[in-house]
Amino acid sequence: MENYKASLDTFSKTITGFVFLMALGGISMMASIQPWYSGLAITVVPLIVLAATYPYSVKSYQIAGDTLIIKRAFQRLDKEIPLSEIESVTIPDKSGFNWTIRTFGDGGLFGYYGLFANPKLGSFRAYATRRSNRILLVLKSQKEKIVLSPDDVGMADVLQKLIK
Repeated sequence: MENYKASLDTFSKTITGFVFLMALGGISMMASIQPWYSGLAITVVPLIVLAATYPYSVKSYQIAGDTLIIKRAFQRLDKEIPLSEIESVTIPDKSGFNWTIRTFGDGGLFGYYGLFANPKLGSFRAYATRRSNRILLVLKSQKEKIVLSPDDVGMADVLQKLIK
């Protein structure tokens, strides 16, 4: 079993910290201003966003036997991909992500995960924590594309050897 860390990049850390600070600011506003509920929206909205996104955040990647496991904050949300389903593994050029848009998912808070699209790759699913060290997996079923971002891109070499 091999584990690969997935730490947040600076942008994700900044976005995540900002949302935490918004929640803390709302709490302090509620404690210092009358009426107390005037800061409720500034507190509740960030807390709901944090609670909704954190469980899906990627913590690491694990190759266990014949399966790639994308480890999330809540274990029951882990994503398992049989290695036999992976058609190819590449390290795409940075320019392959120009003009990427988020179609459904998270674009910075605790990472980058969900559905994304761009002119070069088309539609793809991301389970990433950074905008560097990207690995592109193409799955055999429906040619689905998945983007990962481990701290160690050597994971791509390991995967390539295991799928052949």
